[in-house]
Amino acid sequence: MLLMKKLLIRYKKPIIITGSVIGLQLIFGFDPKFTIINIIWLFV
Repeated sequence: MLLMKKLLIRYKKPIIITGSVIGLQLIFGFDPKFTIINIIWLFV
């Protein structure tokens, strides 16, 4: 449980961004430009 909590704290931003990108893709349909921008933002 402690290990899981440490991983969640360490990767909180990427998890939130990835989840929101997937959610928005499902709601609004696939948009390549939007996806690329968010992936770049994820790795900055």
